[in-house]
Amino acid sequence: MRSARGITGLETAIILIAFVVVASVFAYSILSAGLFTAERSKQAVYTGIDTAASSIELVGLMKADGVAATVITAADATASWTALANVTLASETDDRKEGTGSVRMTIAGGFTSGLIAYEDLGSTVDLSGHYAAGLWIKSDTTLASGVLKLLLDDSAGCGSPEESLDVGALTAATWTQVHRNVSDASALTAVACTGLSAPGDPGAIVLLVDLIQGPPEIQRVHLALKNALPTAGVVFIPQADSNGDGLLSDETDQANLLVISYMDTTQLVRDLAWSTKELGRGNGDQELSNGETFLLTIELRGVDPIPTTDTAMTFHIAPPQEASLVLEKIAPTNITPSMVIP
Repeated sequence: MRSARGITGLETAIILIAFVVVASVFAYSILSAGLFTAERSKQAVYTGIDTAASSIELVGLMKADGVAATVITAADATASWTALANVTLASETDDRKEGTGSVRMTIAGGFTSGLIAYEDLGSTVDLSGHYAAGLWIKSDTTLASGVLKLLLDDSAGCGSPEESLDVGALTAATWTQVHRNVSDASALTAVACTGLSAPGDPGAIVLLVDLIQGPPEIQRVHLALKNALPTAGVVFIPQADSNGDGLLSDETDQANLLVISYMDTTQLVRDLAWSTKELGRGNGDQELSNGETFLLTIELRGVDPIPTTDTAMTFHIAPPQEASLVLEKIAPTNITPSMVIP
């Protein structure tokens, strides 16, 4: 038994204490991490609740102001149209978008630039109530934006047009409906001539033109808003649209905290001009408090092209540091001066 080995009770106690200490450290670390995670989760939940509680909601249905279409010319035939050099006109009855026909414009290779063709209207047309003008057009060749311009003039011959609107890019052999916002509608009280021009040489192409008009437009929308939950109010600080372009993003003094954006299939426009007023009883301030209702009017002059019939519209109304209100609407087929958009 001289080589017998063993372990004493003291050594066992030391090993046991070491295991307990290590286990305690790990347990404390895990417990601390769990408590920290739970606390952060609680803060995130409270923050989310506070944010949601400060948001706004729509009362009732969206209402809108609109303008019905104003036809400038049906462009069904070439009787009153005039072509410039190296341009041939013909009436087209088999390929059209509206009415009984369209106007075919064949541009030869000798054409360089300038006025392509124009129509002196039998009587003047008032477009001052519209934000936009447009047409149906088809090209046998794909064209880039800027190649063609739609002209609106208050004098015969379209020699000094009040508006020269970019037709935009065209896909070959495809009818395209074009709407472009005008720069100054007040100058279009008596449109006497309309036509097409090319700032540069478009090459030898064939165009079909149909129905030039001020389109049916939705020009502004009205929303009745209230707080989604009883909470601190949402502040609506007004911001003047000094240049009347329908946008607040270009104002020098940015006072507005509420930012309204618009989106459809062709564009995203941020910071639209808006105004508010209280409906019913209120305290007369700029804060939408619990129990109050504000009428929010959103101006769509800055949306280009302006929404027209059957346009899928999305409005994003973002109060400062609070949940946004997103409204998805489809413009009605029949646009009238006053309408409800469900």
